[in-house]
Amino acid sequence: MAKLQELDKSTGTPSIILLAAGMMLAWGGMKLSLPALPVLEQVFEVSGDAMRATIAAFFICFALGQLAWGMISDRFGRRGPLLVGLALAAVGSAVVLVSESVVVFGIGRCLEGLGLSAMSPIGRGILFESRPPQQAKHSLGHVSMCTASIPMFGQVIGGYLVAYASWRWIFAAFLVMTILIMLAVWRTLPETHPRGSKYSRPPSGRALLCILGNRTFWANALCYITCSGALLGYYAAMPFWYSKDLSIPVQVYPWLAGFTVGAYILGLVIGRRLARRASGRSLIWAGMFIALVPGLGLMALWSVELSTTTMATVLVGASMLLALGAGLVFPGANAGAVTPFPESRGLASAVAVTGVFLMAGIMAYLEGQLHATCLGSIGLTLAIPFLLVIPVVVVLEKKPSHH
Repeated sequence: MAKLQELDKSTGTPSIILLAAGMMLAWGGMKLSLPALPVLEQVFEVSGDAMRATIAAFFICFALGQLAWGMISDRFGRRGPLLVGLALAAVGSAVVLVSESVVVFGIGRCLEGLGLSAMSPIGRGILFESRPPQQAKHSLGHVSMCTASIPMFGQVIGGYLVAYASWRWIFAAFLVMTILIMLAVWRTLPETHPRGSKYSRPPSGRALLCILGNRTFWANALCYITCSGALLGYYAAMPFWYSKDLSIPVQVYPWLAGFTVGAYILGLVIGRRLARRASGRSLIWAGMFIALVPGLGLMALWSVELSTTTMATVLVGASMLLALGAGLVFPGANAGAVTPFPESRGLASAVAVTGVFLMAGIMAYLEGQLHATCLGSIGLTLAIPFLLVIPVVVVLEKKPSHH
């Protein structure tokens, strides 16, 4: 710790604005393109399954990349791997920009996912290395509020570009933003990890085994994975429901994301205000049960016939409850998962986020297969992960971890 403090004094604390911008870029890579996907079915003359497969592939690459970048950054430092990841994302955007087939499009999206996945574990590692734990937790909440705006603004911008220009403009704009963030990181971001400053660290393989065998990690990470993964997967499926099933124009339905964004930010704010009065675990449990409600509620509508407007309202309402629960869970669960591993925070964060995006990819593909009128089936798909995870977490909490 003394060496880390000396390191921070010599390099300065990394800008929270730059870290937030980088994480917003990573989220933008997921959200900007969503309005284009139903349109690209016609452009590439492929089925909806093919386009949904590109979503799942992006999420899987983003997930596996988290783990790889976490291990790499714990071994070699934060700054260099982050620059390499951003460069890879820029290459992927360029490939997508010139793609003429769904195969080339999918390859570009996979490269984007692998590159952008560097931002989350490395960015969180930088936050917890350059700030005291409580301050880092609050800073992560601020960053989360910034990234929470991306689902709405990213899709709104993407929707207007698709409607009034071309889907290629989405990826051209994203390529420019990626290059700008990469230049800012290169010029201003200091190295925060002692390994990047020649101090010794344990091997990442040993650290990974320690993380995977830690009950405290899984008691927190499973809550984070379930809430955030379910929310991301549900959200990725919504453009297909709105555009194809409910015939809502592409420049209109992204505005509905504002309700979900508002609910997520509300969850973060409530969690932060209650953190001084309630225990972190009680907030996490409250968020988990709130996030379970939309799945159960949609199942209750299994055989009910609804109008298009009512159906859209119900789908948005379900996403709001899910987002509220995820907002309550995120700061405490994420901090609880990485705090026990001061030597390998980047890797611990990467393992958790890997689970989030693996689940998101699976959920997006499964829920995207369902028609918007199948509310009961959507609800069942949404509820199952929570019903499976909640008893597992209860068992994990009963047996504290020992190192």
